[in-house]
Order: sequence, then C-alpha cells, then structure tokens
Amino acid sequence: MGQIHVLPAHIQNKIAAGEVVERPSSIVKEIVENSLDAGSTVVEVFIKNSGMESIKVVDNGHGIDYEDRTLLFERHATSKIDTAYELFEIRSLGFRGEALASIGAVSKVTLESMQGDSTPFKIVYSGGKYDEDTVWHERRGTIIEIEDLFFNTPARLKYIKNLRTEAGKIIDIMQRMALNYPEVSFRLVFDGKDRFKTTGNGNLKEVINILYGIQVSSNTLEVHAESPDYTIDGYIVRPEVTRSNRNYINLSINNRHVRHFKLSQSIINAYHTLQPKDKYPLAFLNIRMDPKLIDVNVHPSKVEVKLSKETELLKLMEAAVKEALMETELIPEVAHRKPKQQKPEQSAIDFTERHDKIREHIDTYEPPARQLPKQTFTEPRKETEKEQMTRRRVTEKPETTYTSPFKQTEKIQPQPKQKDTPSFAGHEPLPEKEKLPYLEIIGQLHGTYIIMQNETGMYLMDQHAAQERIKYEYIYANIIKEADGIPLLIPYTFEFSFDDVITIDEKLAELQSLGFDIEKSGIKQYTVSRYPSWIKADNPEEDINDLIDFISQTDNFDVKKYREEMSIMMSCKQSIKANHYLDKNQMAALLEELGKCYSPYTCPHGRPVIIHMTTYEIERLFNRIMK
Repeated sequence: MGQIHVLPAHIQNKIAAGEVVERPSSIVKEIVENSLDAGSTVVEVFIKNSGMESIKVVDNGHGIDYEDRTLLFERHATSKIDTAYELFEIRSLGFRGEALASIGAVSKVTLESMQGDSTPFKIVYSGGKYDEDTVWHERRGTIIEIEDLFFNTPARLKYIKNLRTEAGKIIDIMQRMALNYPEVSFRLVFDGKDRFKTTGNGNLKEVINILYGIQVSSNTLEVHAESPDYTIDGYIVRPEVTRSNRNYINLSINNRHVRHFKLSQSIINAYHTLQPKDKYPLAFLNIRMDPKLIDVNVHPSKVEVKLSKETELLKLMEAAVKEALMETELIPEVAHRKPKQQKPEQSAIDFTERHDKIREHIDTYEPPARQLPKQTFTEPRKETEKEQMTRRRVTEKPETTYTSPFKQTEKIQPQPKQKDTPSFAGHEPLPEKEKLPYLEIIGQLHGTYIIMQNETGMYLMDQHAAQERIKYEYIYANIIKEADGIPLLIPYTFEFSFDDVITIDEKLAELQSLGFDIEKSGIKQYTVSRYPSWIKADNPEEDINDLIDFISQTDNFDVKKYREEMSIMMSCKQSIKANHYLDKNQMAALLEELGKCYSPYTCPHGRPVIIHMTTYEIERLFNRIMK
C-alpha cells in the first residue's frame, strides 16, 4: 500500500506559517502591505503586549467584496495577479496569497470589511477554522485584529524573544512603511499610547523629522539621479551625523523596502573618508524602475530581491550620493546647547529648508560696533597683507616657491579645475565650485590649530588633518599611475615556493597595475625591473618581497583597497604633527593646497579638518545676546 499522501490544508497552512509568520512584526508587515495595496490613505495600527496579545490594523482602503470572503483564508488566494507572466512584473506589495492563510492557522483573526456598495461582513477565523460569518455594520475599508498569536504552536511561541525586542521590530517595520509612503497617514499605538503619527501630506522630510528628530531632518541633502532604466530620489544625511550600524540606510525599490548589501555598500563608499571608521551614514532613498528588472519572488518575506543591470544601478547610486555630498559645504558647526528647561516649544516647522537654530539668526544678526567692518574681510588694507592671505577663488598665478616644516622647498602651481581634469580616486569630476569659503588667517593655537575668520564667524583648522587630506589625495593619485615607477639597473630576482607560484601567476596583472615590471624568469623565480616610486624604504628589495608575498597569500586581494590603505598610512606618517608652529605664509600655503582637494572637509580617517563657530554663537557665550 502506498505511503505518500497529500497533507490536509490546515497542516499545509501551519507549515507555510513557519516562513511567512516569523514574529509579530511579520504579521504587521503583511497586513499593512495589504492595506497599502487596497489604496488606503490612512492606516492605524494598535498593538497590545508587543503584538503577542493583539495586533489591530484599521484602514480606509477599497475593502473586500462580500462574495470573496470565503476565499480570504485559502492558500494562494489573491486578487493581485492572474497569470504566470505577471510574476515577472510585480506592481503590488503582496502577491503570493499566503499571508492570511498562514496567520489564520496560528492565531485568532477577526476581520470586518466592506467594498463600495457590497454587503459589509464580519468573519472570525481561529486556528484554521471558521468560527463566525455574519453581516456587519457599514464601514468603508477594513479592520483586522489578530489575537492569541501562536496559541497552537508552542515551539514558535517559545522562540519569541523578549517583548522589548518584538516591539522594536514592529516600530522598525512601521517606520520604513511611513518613509516609503509619505503620502499615507500612519499611526502606531502601543498599549493605548501613540508612538508616532504622520500627516500623509507627501513631505518625506517631515516624516524623517517625526521619526528621527530635528537633528537628522535639518541635516538632510536631497538626492536625485536618472538613467534610462533607473531613477533615484530621496535624502541622505550630512557626514557629521552618523550611526554605529548600517540599519539606518533605508532603501526601497518602487516603494518596497528591500535589503541589498551591495546597494548599501555603494552608499557607504560614497561617504568614503568623510566619516570615521566603523561609523555609517543615514539615507532615505527610493529607486524607481521597470518591474521587469527586479525579482521580488525570492523569499516569502519579499525583502530580498534580485536585480537586472545591477552594476549599472550600483554606479548610479554611488555617483548620485557623491554628487550630493560634493555640492555641499561640509564644514560642521559648533552649536550652542541650551539647558533642557529653556528649550522652546515649536508649533510648526518648514521642512523645505535646513533648520539649524544657529543659521536662523545669521542673516538677521547685526554685529556690534566693535566688530571689524565687513570690507576688511573681502579687501585687505595693504598690498603686503594681500600676499599673505589665502584666497579660495584661485586664478592663474606665477609659480612660487616656499619652504615649510611639512614640505621642503616645494613648488606650488595653482591649477584651476577644468572639465577634462582627471577624477580622483574614481570620483567623476564635478562642475567647478568653491568648496571652502573665503577665510582670513588670524594665527595659530597651541601649534596645532589654525585660527581663521570671515564675516560669518570663526573657523578652526586642524593642521595635521588638513595636510593629511592633501597628501592622501596626492599619494593616491600617484599610486594609481601604472607607468609611474623606478627602473632598476640590476633587476631583483625573487624565489618563491611552488604553492605561492600558482597564486603569483594569477596576480601578475594586479602587481603590474601597482607599478611593478615583473616577469617570470624561472620555474619558481620572478624578476622585478621596475618598482613603484611610493616604495621609499632604505631596503626596497625587502619591501618588494614582502608586498609580493602579501599579495600571494591574500585570497581576495583588492588593488584599489590596497592603494587606499597605503595612501592613508603614508599620508598620516608624512603629515605635519601637532605642537608644530608655523608662520603665516606656511599657514596660507597649507590652506591654499587644501582648497584644491576634491574633498577638503575631512581627513582620510573621517575626522573634520575645519569646524565653524558663528559670530552669533560667540556672542551668546559672552551673553551679548540673551535669546
């Protein structure tokens, strides 16, 4: 007698629930997605005991037809697709038809709905069985409540973590929904207390403020980029605002939240050297594309996706974020911190502009009589001082020579940016723009910080960080020159083990891209006739041997990453240190070189090079402004 048989429907649903309904937040996600697919403009979610006691979702969508009520808890019953072809161009958030069947198999579900002029109804479905099916009160939209989650699956109930963790997961899901649909009003209530509520007016920046606060929303930078296949819109946050993990990189595709490591990494790469190590940016970006270019049918959660033309999208994303960052002055400001008790109530905020409490007063602030007239900042009093002052608006100048403790008899030839200027470190050249404001050098503090001023206030520049950035960009630009190198009259010959020979043979091209002329001269021997000019040790033969050995033992050697690490290390070692006093000419030369950098705002480690303290803030510290 045969042993194979088809499992009953209620067992099938419990099995499916293991993938679809992992925890309370999974239920919230599935039900809210159904509300959004139903065209809801208002979605309210009520949670009791972190979802273990009750999850209730109320929406004003188009509702469910009375005739369809008997199919609601059937597996693979859906109104969102009709043919197999539609799986290749999914335009709705849900489509698998598994959510309600899986939820109903492990909980008690009460559902009320009405569509248009059809009959309103109420259904109670518990543990895979109908308990009640009645005509109900008229109310357009749907109300669904899930109670006693996992009451009949004790193993899954035991798996649930502490209630605080589950609450955090639900909040995260709802925040991402609100960010993806700013035109929908969301309300989240925990045990009778509102956690957040959005207005649904379509203003993404306002949603960011509600969810993350004024510090984040006031530091956002708009991002927009287009290609024939993709459009990217949204906001990123200035580099001085960071987080300790990448969970704050919010990515969506066609308004569907997705997790995509490579896309997140492309955003992190765009912030390269603008943030400290182990710190991550905040981003709120949506990608629009033809649904045919994305496969969301990878996992029941529909968060993991596969993309066509992925490489093109990664390049567009990184370039879009870089452009937004490089078109903005990224000098952080020292903000005045008010005592908590003096914090004013804020009734309304205009989110179309950056709302920094400091900047609100700069334009209207009238400096006291003792302050130098404005023209002293823009027009020097004497011609001799003009030569000493740093001017960011660089023009053609004759070649000059100066000596300083951080560069010995180095020639500085200012070169204005042109459209055909080579890009630095893989960055595309941007339109010519002044990246630093005009600054007048005043002096030096503790042989470490250069004090400067202009009409907006005082600036402090870290001389070590400034030259570290200058040298980093210079060294990196020279390391990537394949033809650059030092020829050897007598070539070096190296011998390696048979195990290393196979690897070195595979990586000869990578060694040559670093500036080596290296050829195989025997079964285990290699001859080097040219080595990179940036290897300046007393014993270059030893350094070359160590480098080849390092590359041969590295499974995933990345030439770009190696150049990067080498450039950072060399720039740090060669830069001027703290407690080293400079004269005014040397300070001016340093500032002028910094102004030519692609990104003059941070050192290669992500520390700020220049910070700004406004005149308004200085006056506050001396109690000249009592506001």
